[in-house]
Amino acid sequence: MKIRKPDGFKSEKLIVLPDHILMEASSHPLVRPLYVTDTGYFPRALHHYRERPEGSEAVIVIFCMEGEGWYRLGSGRAQPVGQGQAIVIPARTSHAYGSSEEHPWSIYWWHFKGEQTEAFFEGFGLGPNPGHQSGHEPVHESGHGPEAEEATTHVSESDEWNNIGVGAPGTSDGGDLTVPPSRPVKTAASLPVTLPPDKARQLTELFQEGYALLEQGYTLNHIIYVSQLAHHLAAILRLCRLQPQDGIFRHSQHDITQTVRYMMDRLEGTVTLKQLAAQARVSVPHFTQRFKEATGYSPIDYYLRLKIQLACRHLDLTGQSVKEISHRLGFQDPYYFSRLFKKIMGKSPSEYRGTRKG
Repeated sequence: MKIRKPDGFKSEKLIVLPDHILMEASSHPLVRPLYVTDTGYFPRALHHYRERPEGSEAVIVIFCMEGEGWYRLGSGRAQPVGQGQAIVIPARTSHAYGSSEEHPWSIYWWHFKGEQTEAFFEGFGLGPNPGHQSGHEPVHESGHGPEAEEATTHVSESDEWNNIGVGAPGTSDGGDLTVPPSRPVKTAASLPVTLPPDKARQLTELFQEGYALLEQGYTLNHIIYVSQLAHHLAAILRLCRLQPQDGIFRHSQHDITQTVRYMMDRLEGTVTLKQLAAQARVSVPHFTQRFKEATGYSPIDYYLRLKIQLACRHLDLTGQSVKEISHRLGFQDPYYFSRLFKKIMGKSPSEYRGTRKG
């Protein structure tokens, strides 16, 4: 008979805050948006298994520090979870998860509630998820994936794209090109999130700090402090989710961070969409799709916004004219630069420079 254990592991840590204390604390404005109801650490949790057909009232976050495990949402397929990966299970969503028998996982875990929980974990099957693809929809609280929503503010005009070395939108080199991949893909909402070593260390430290404080008592001040740690944890996961999770970039030893670095190294020149896809070692359609899913912007939109951010620093810190700055950043037409600046910043370069800061 297969052994299954929900808890009871050697050296485990476990805290479940009492309902009556949480009810009172959750009315505080610094706790209300997001707070921890349960948290724990299960080391080398052999035979660990939990199944909740009706789901949990809380959002569950599990971080695998070492070893291996798996999880399943709704009637979907089980997904493997490995060292350095985190999963987010939406509230009221049928799920199951468990440890590998061969390489038992060691996990930190949290249960979260709060008025803004969906906003904090947006993209993990909670709230809008613009990048999801039909065929692999994440499981949501209602059991259905929402329609994709476009949230990008486009800044291109067909005659203006040529000024920065790219074709008009809609062409094979256009910045607004969004071509669905030829096969269904899994999205960041339905896959574990891989954390870089520094972020994995931060997540571990956040658990240890919060757990140690709650051990000293469930006072309102302690709960407020742990609630703020929860904000930090959610922000880390949100940032890490922006990296591609389906292996398209990972297979080529590339990620979005490298692409952004490539852009930033060339802010005083020009780049094309083909160049960006080539340095990522993927096709233009797949690169565009993945980049937009990760950032919310098409690659060239993002590149232009980086240019305008640098323009702001030049306006703030140098005495160069608008024309000089526009030429320095690779814009041959200062009038186009000024129009683009106003679209992104909400005011002209001259108005921006005249705004009191600090």
